[in-house]
Amino acid sequence: MSTIKIIIGSTRPGRFASTFAKWLTTIAKEFEAANPGGPRFELVDLADQKLPLLDEAVPANMNKYEHDHTKRWSKVVGEADGFVFVTQEYNHGYSASLKNAIDYLFYEWNNKPVAFASYGGAAGGARAVEQLREVSGEVKLFDIREAVIVPNYWTQFDASGAFNATDDQAKAAGAMFQALSFWTDEMKASRARLAAKA
Repeated sequence: MSTIKIIIGSTRPGRFASTFAKWLTTIAKEFEAANPGGPRFELVDLADQKLPLLDEAVPANMNKYEHDHTKRWSKVVGEADGFVFVTQEYNHGYSASLKNAIDYLFYEWNNKPVAFASYGGAAGGARAVEQLREVSGEVKLFDIREAVIVPNYWTQFDASGAFNATDDQAKAAGAMFQALSFWTDEMKASRARLAAKA
């Protein structure tokens, strides 16, 4: 069985990212229940990883980690077969915490699919996602076209402060998980064939 990890890319206090990611995880678990034998989903919070600014002296593609926090992060990412990056948009880009987390590793990301769920102002985080697509390609992540975008997210809270997703956003999440699940299983099989030839 494949594993897809939904990674919360913000570590900022009071962030909407955790609320958004929990909603996505609910949709993911519904998808998981409806597709027995398909990928399972796990939520990963970068705030819990407590990664300092990149402090490994040797580049990640040398695969020689010195610090325990890097080794722990390597295990979290390495055991996944696919990813969803939950990203906000700050000043037309994504967060330093997510870039830092990506840069810590290399091989653990290779030949795995990634999808994006973003939020922000009028653009809904779309500009952050475009930057992430470029970075993802450099670590051999394969980006999925289907995505979830939430513009002006603060307008979607009810009186109790709960997030109310639109029908279109829920449909987009379902389509994203459908495509990501397909490619996660396909690429897991491909990685196995590559490993057998190595």
